[in-house]
Amino acid sequence: MNRPIIVGYDPGTTAALAILDTKSQILFLKSKRGFKKGEIIDAITRIGKPLMIAGDRRPLPKSVEKLASSLGCRAFHPAETLSISEKEKLVHEFGKKVENNHEKDALASAIKAFKAHSRLFEKTESLLSSLGLLNLYERVVDLVLRNEVENINEAVNKLMTEKKPEIPRIIVEEDKEKKALKKTINNLQVKIKVLERDIEILKKYNQSLVDRLRDDKGEFEFYRKKLAEKTESAFLEKMKKQLNTLKDDLKKKESLIELLKTFQRLGQEGFIPLLEVKEIRDSTISDLNDTFDIEKKVILAENIGNAQILNDYRIKALITSMEPSKNTIEKVDFPIIIKKDISIKKVKDVLVVDRDELENRLKDIKRTGLVQWLELYKKRKF
Repeated sequence: MNRPIIVGYDPGTTAALAILDTKSQILFLKSKRGFKKGEIIDAITRIGKPLMIAGDRRPLPKSVEKLASSLGCRAFHPAETLSISEKEKLVHEFGKKVENNHEKDALASAIKAFKAHSRLFEKTESLLSSLGLLNLYERVVDLVLRNEVENINEAVNKLMTEKKPEIPRIIVEEDKEKKALKKTINNLQVKIKVLERDIEILKKYNQSLVDRLRDDKGEFEFYRKKLAEKTESAFLEKMKKQLNTLKDDLKKKESLIELLKTFQRLGQEGFIPLLEVKEIRDSTISDLNDTFDIEKKVILAENIGNAQILNDYRIKALITSMEPSKNTIEKVDFPIIIKKDISIKKVKDVLVVDRDELENRLKDIKRTGLVQWLELYKKRKF
């Protein structure tokens, strides 16, 4: 059974196990004295494929990490050890009565892990549904959670371009010139196949945008006809305002679609678009995320006083002209790049950085950069 699941595990003499699916449905909840590891693994694998094994403490008990390792998935721990009141609140939200504290701890761990990744599950299902690729859901989510890809689109591309195993064949000895030519041809054929599949994915994505745009135009036409049927001046004035609002919304959506297409093209050309904000605020970042989905994106900001707000969005990096203070570095979970240390240019009216230059810069930061930041970052992560 390949159903993706989230497992909460409370180890001990009396151990407890809680299992959720990625739609927050409780599939299994049990506690048992002398709950053996073999029984636990059997219970989990009978229900589905675990995406993560979650505990309620930080750092995690070794037994939780070992169970995750045995099942070939990642271990999850909360940012801070869950308090009794927070566990009560989490379990109460799901309307589930538990028989003992062990089950409460296991279920609260699973719910906390689900909440931390619910946005990923929703966006993955939405995108794959629009592309007619829901059969890839479990594998896409697994790739993103393992950090083998940067985002959902890259996971889809990777799965769509997987090569089928070739049938072994007898290799006839050829001269070096023929071998080199054959290798070049094979490489070009592979690149062509990758591009063809990328084009197919983009066509489906663009079609979904066109369908949404058509629906908006249909709504606009509906109100236009309603306006023509009415004669009262007050009603006409009200309808005109509504029509103007719809026109503005339509223009904004059309502009957004064009901008998203530009981002796609820039990505294929080796650039990473920058999302620029004047100031980091909860409302500003929330609106930006609703529009562009800033997970694994690069943010450009001048004022980084509230940089820790971006922790919840799992951004790739923050670029700023300000030298970050020690206090700021201690609060963030992502790399901060000083603007003067990387080349920013405008391509097709979009601020971008070269993908290779950015990746090299991030490697430099991890290898020889801000030692204090790295030490604190590792402490928070592990």
